[in-house]
Amino acid sequence: MYQKVLDNIKELPEFKLLCKKKTELLSIFKSCKNKEIGEIWIYLGNKLEEHINHEKLNFDEENKTLLFLEEKDRQYLLCCISFIFLYLQHLENNEKKNKHISFDEYFEALFNKITELQFMLSDKDVRESFGKCLLQICELNLKDSIFSENVKINVLLFLLWRCCSSEGKGVDISKLKKYKDFCKYIKWETPEKTIDSFCLLCSYSLNLPKFYENADGKLFLSYVWLQHESIASHLFSKMVHNTVLLSYEAINHYCEIIYMAWKNSSGEMQFVVENQIEYLVQFSIKCPIKIASRFRYLLNIFHTNKGDKNVNNLIFKIYDPVIWRNLMSANWKIRFNTVCIFQLIFPVVDPCIKNINYLQEMEKAYNALFDMCEDENSCVLQAIAKCICYVINELWEIISEDKRTKLFDTLINKLLRGKSYDNVKTEVVLGFCEMAKNKKINKIFIQIFDRIKYLINDKCLRVRKNFIILVLELNKNINPSFSNEIDYNELNKRITKDFFTFNIECCIKKLSYLKQEHHEKINNKEICEFLRLASNLITYSMWDCDIKEQAKKCINLLNEYPVLMICISKFSTNLKLIDRYNLACVLFEITNIKLGEEDNMFLLKKTEDKNKVHCKNYLKKCLLLKDPILNKKFIRYSSLLICIYNFLKLKNDEEMEVCNSEHVQEFLKTQFSEKFFIDSINTLMEPYYFKILKHINLDMDNYLSIHKYGCRQLNSLYKIKNENMCKSYIIPLFFKWGMLETFFKKNIECLNKSIEYIFSNLNANEIVTSNNSEDIDNTGYSEYDGSSSDIASSSSYSDTVEKSGKESIIKEGIEKRRKNKKTNETDYIIDDNEGEKKRNFKKKQLANQKEMNALIFLSIVVKKKKYHNSLFKNYSNIIHNFICKFNYILLHMFEKIYMKDFILPAQLISKHNDEKKINKMDIDIVKLPLYDKIKIEKYMCLYVSFFFFGFNIHFKQNNISCDWDLLISNTTKCIEIINSIKFINEIEITKNNGFSKNDHSISNNIQLEDKKKEWISYISIIIHLIIYFLDMVEYTISMKKLDIEYTDFNNFIKNIFLFYKCYEIISNDQKKTIELYLKIWNRLRSFLLVLLNFDYFENKLENKLSIVNTFFLFTYDIVPKKNIEDMLKKYHLAYKQKETFSDFLQNFKKNNDNIDYMESHIKNTQEIFDNILSQKMKTKRG
Repeated sequence: MYQKVLDNIKELPEFKLLCKKKTELLSIFKSCKNKEIGEIWIYLGNKLEEHINHEKLNFDEENKTLLFLEEKDRQYLLCCISFIFLYLQHLENNEKKNKHISFDEYFEALFNKITELQFMLSDKDVRESFGKCLLQICELNLKDSIFSENVKINVLLFLLWRCCSSEGKGVDISKLKKYKDFCKYIKWETPEKTIDSFCLLCSYSLNLPKFYENADGKLFLSYVWLQHESIASHLFSKMVHNTVLLSYEAINHYCEIIYMAWKNSSGEMQFVVENQIEYLVQFSIKCPIKIASRFRYLLNIFHTNKGDKNVNNLIFKIYDPVIWRNLMSANWKIRFNTVCIFQLIFPVVDPCIKNINYLQEMEKAYNALFDMCEDENSCVLQAIAKCICYVINELWEIISEDKRTKLFDTLINKLLRGKSYDNVKTEVVLGFCEMAKNKKINKIFIQIFDRIKYLINDKCLRVRKNFIILVLELNKNINPSFSNEIDYNELNKRITKDFFTFNIECCIKKLSYLKQEHHEKINNKEICEFLRLASNLITYSMWDCDIKEQAKKCINLLNEYPVLMICISKFSTNLKLIDRYNLACVLFEITNIKLGEEDNMFLLKKTEDKNKVHCKNYLKKCLLLKDPILNKKFIRYSSLLICIYNFLKLKNDEEMEVCNSEHVQEFLKTQFSEKFFIDSINTLMEPYYFKILKHINLDMDNYLSIHKYGCRQLNSLYKIKNENMCKSYIIPLFFKWGMLETFFKKNIECLNKSIEYIFSNLNANEIVTSNNSEDIDNTGYSEYDGSSSDIASSSSYSDTVEKSGKESIIKEGIEKRRKNKKTNETDYIIDDNEGEKKRNFKKKQLANQKEMNALIFLSIVVKKKKYHNSLFKNYSNIIHNFICKFNYILLHMFEKIYMKDFILPAQLISKHNDEKKINKMDIDIVKLPLYDKIKIEKYMCLYVSFFFFGFNIHFKQNNISCDWDLLISNTTKCIEIINSIKFINEIEITKNNGFSKNDHSISNNIQLEDKKKEWISYISIIIHLIIYFLDMVEYTISMKKLDIEYTDFNNFIKNIFLFYKCYEIISNDQKKTIELYLKIWNRLRSFLLVLLNFDYFENKLENKLSIVNTFFLFTYDIVPKKNIEDMLKKYHLAYKQKETFSDFLQNFKKNNDNIDYMESHIKNTQEIFDNILSQKMKTKRG
């Protein structure tokens, strides 16, 4: 039979087939004699050698691995391993009880050869198969020999390799623990590859959470740690390295490993482990603070188990020599780290000491605490404050009465009042919070509370926040009325102030993203947490009564502190949703009743102009009513409605589920009926009522009339006056109802038609003559004051929104046309052409209104992130088309402006003009595709916003191809064009001082005034076009798509100011001129700050400062001095070459002495510079 085996071993196919016939092969092994089996191993060893010689293998230098050249040789090796495995199964099946098994020398030679080879090969299948053989041998009752010892060592290596691989499981780690005793066979003193591999794999296991988080893994590592000094050194080094990098959760597992190792150590290895612990103590003191805290955490298990006698002995033995010396260190960081450890091991007394000496050692520890309170470093004081609080809380029962008193006096008099560091006070209050939870200690606060209650109004936010936590704990654990001892008047003022601060910070955060408003919701955790806790403290007993009494308390508090009540309604969390809804309903009912009273009727009085209520200036006038009584009423009821809004607001998913329940929905329908919201329309209270609608979780079916009113408002956005109302209330409401998609589609399609129309007519009517100049100044559609039918005045509605919108628009256009009609009735001849002209005019007017409506609507929705998915997902092609077309339109417009050198007619500059000179004014004005300032603003807003979100988010995520480089290139060309504009009469324009003119009256020459209007309109359009284009320039810079290092912005700034100078010369309206100048000046100031933030001035500062010089040359006296000073302070902080910048400021006037016509501006600016520089010098000397 064995001859059959030998024949099948020769070739791979037969060998594979033989290994698959498990039963047959086992019977063959059973029938073979020992000699025959030996011959099988000899023959198999020779055949294997043919397949694994050096000619059959290849060493990969790059990956340092050994690989088979041919797959058949690898398969032969796998068959050999399978053959051996079946033989081992045969031995197990035929093993006799209490009989040791031994292998013949040929089997051992073959097995050792495969063992050596599988280590060198980087073959997962070979290792897995061979590993099964190793584990199978371990199941046999082997006779002790060198071979069996090597097998057991290789079992450990295989299991370690298996655990460290990605396929390793908890079962493998359990097997490793089972065979941990095999470690005794490792000869640590003899340098071998197996020992090195074992050490490396054990060290690597400390990187694997699945290993060190497993209880069996921890046990195995702690056992291995004690086998020899070399493996202990490997594991310790790896643990120290990982402690610096890994999370505290991982360090917590390391704690258990080293603790178990020390606990089970004895003799020489105990000395080794304790030496390593001593090193960890040194690391926890001498390392930087953040790293030292990690090593303290690693030692934490010893500190928490110091009640154990052996642990206590170890702590004293290791810590006593280093603690007292390092507490007095000159390095404050070492003192800080030492105090942190001192807190955990206090009082560091020898457990074997006698009673008398014990008291002396305790006194020594207390004195160390008191001495450290004299430290000058705030961080060390913070650590000692935490230490004292910890000692009081943990050792309260063994501390004498005198020591308790002294410790509290130290905390209150020295650390709270004496040093007055915010971080120290915060730490003391946190310590008090922990004491308040301890029933054995908290009664002490009855005695000391009067000495510390002033902290609730501390200037530090964290101190105030933590003190409120303390008061709430004392209310909970001692007496619910404990908080009555606080001065609530001062607390109310502080909360009000902090609530204002919170809202201001929200505004500042939003302003930093003003261009696109692409910002996450503000989340200032510290101040929010304080306001939440403070609100809960004030309302601690406020809700412990029936609903009517709750409402009464709310109204009384609101009458005295309206802002405080708003804060409470927003941040308070100690009132459940159902209770909040009940309270909101009662307050809503009271509000409606009060507003219905005769004294308050003015708040719900309909305005004559139905859109006037939405106008910001109108609201501002109402807020600043001259009558203080009326003003107080307005504030009271508007604040009450805001409180109702806050109470209705859902705060988490659980509340959302409750709110969606059927009985809650029915409750909301009955309490918040549509009638009250209808009555508020076109009144002062409308915004506040509609604010509440946003958080009433009901669908549109309950508010059909409100829906129709909202549709009308969204279709009349072109009037401008209701933009704020739509932005703040109607659009969010429609979005909540899922009704915004219709308006998205209508307006985005209208925008697409408009941009296509502009693009297709770029080359038509490029030159404006006297016959068509009125089109340039035509902004009538954005200034209509006509009225449309409104829900507040009429109960009838058209069937469709589109139809009603068209009717109101046409009616409004006819009314406006009639008002603006200047021709006399006697000169007006009615013919067939006149009717056609009227129809064309109405058609054009309606198209303009639709275009403006679309621009305003889309400029609102693009600023809010929650609407982006609807926009970009469904209309990405239209947006992409808009970006590309408008990019080209911008380039076209700037090219038309640049096509001819800019010449301001001399007749407009000179004061002395006769009719002949005026008639010779034949300079043509270029007609631009966009000639309305509001349109330019809205188009540019959409362009920049679409470009920003398309480039950065949507188009990239969805792999939509777009030639961004070409678009960026066109933007760069526009910048170059603006830089290159030449003013023929530049000197004459610059020298003309528009503000020094005494005569701003309108000339009697009608023809001259008409020309002025044309040029004022034309120049104004150019200025606004460039100013809004700056948004795109800034975005291109922020994307780093524009190489600002080689871009000259000096002429860019100069040309903007020169256009303004032209406007100033012509304009007769000084107020509008000043407003335009300040708008330009402030916009360019922010642009220069952008350049500064993107390192425009980093290199060649002397040359780059020319742009700043140009900016200040055109800085007039009308600019507030404070604005200039604030600007210079920011610039001075940001410039790295401060001396160069200071020299520029100091020599500004000197460098511009030759410009005599700007002498007054330069002199005024230099005085401000000198004042700033003198303040800097005083600060340095101080």
